[in-house]
Amino acid sequence: MTDQPLKPGWRRYRFDQMAVNVNERVEPGETDAAYYVGLEHLDTDSLKIRRWGTPDDVEATKLRFHKGDIIFGRRRVYQRKLAVADFDGICSAHAMVLRARPDVVLPEFLPFFMQSDLFMNQALEISVGSLSPTINWRTLAAQEFPLPPPDEQRRLVEVLWAIKKQSLRLKCLVRRQMRFGRRLS
Repeated sequence: MTDQPLKPGWRRYRFDQMAVNVNERVEPGETDAAYYVGLEHLDTDSLKIRRWGTPDDVEATKLRFHKGDIIFGRRRVYQRKLAVADFDGICSAHAMVLRARPDVVLPEFLPFFMQSDLFMNQALEISVGSLSPTINWRTLAAQEFPLPPPDEQRRLVEVLWAIKKQSLRLKCLVRRQMRFGRRLS
């Protein structure tokens, strides 16, 4: 990956230069958080958290996250589970809580980058274990990735959000069409 020439303005960064691993541990019974997000609450290839539980649902030590943080499923990376938190809460310790380093990567660009095949394939390659492959932060932190300059990141975010919005609209139209079709049968 590091031997390919970069586009003008692009640079390579280690992942720990792009993001901080927020490792604030919390006991569920000792938190004021209202929300618990487990890996089961993250949908494949979706940046939105649509389901959650409460800290009363769990017992073992968890990780605290804040609005805007990325919750990344470090276990079974092939499931491609990561989302941006719209609220504060706690999450499974089988996740990583990541926060963009805005001097290198725009916080709104990092989740899209992490959904890319480039990132996911590398994450999969560094996973260890056979039954439940897991990523180690130290190994992920050392991985290098090419990044566009901030102005190009901003442009890409605008395009990617527009695509996401259109995709959601299309899904809604398909659901409506299916319901309409069932009524006719």
